[in-house]
Amino acid sequence: MSSVAGKIAIVIVSGWDQKAKVMSGLHVAKRIHEAKDANGIDAVEVFLFTGGVKLLENAEEEVVAMLVELREQGILMGACSNQAEAWQVENTAQEFGVQLEFARDAFSRYAREGFTVMTF
Repeated sequence: MSSVAGKIAIVIVSGWDQKAKVMSGLHVAKRIHEAKDANGIDAVEVFLFTGGVKLLENAEEEVVAMLVELREQGILMGACSNQAEAWQVENTAQEFGVQLEFARDAFSRYAREGFTVMTF
């Protein structure tokens, strides 16, 4: 195994119309995080974009439970600050521990820091 640790960003762009895809992405983040030491993964992040930000408008119980679990596991969660403001979900994001950041800055950071980005 390589001595260089990997970094993975799970970007959720799907919304309620693709709930199975959303839940798959959140579960993938959880599972990668749980096995990160064994697999040489240094960081796992989740970023909500477009439809993913819209999830915060009226999050269903299953999604809420997963967001809470990811936060409790220490997975950094972010969302596009412009979209969160436009859709007025900043307070909900804060309740779930989702850090608001310009998407351009998050995506640029992923490129600079060598993240592998997976979209769901």
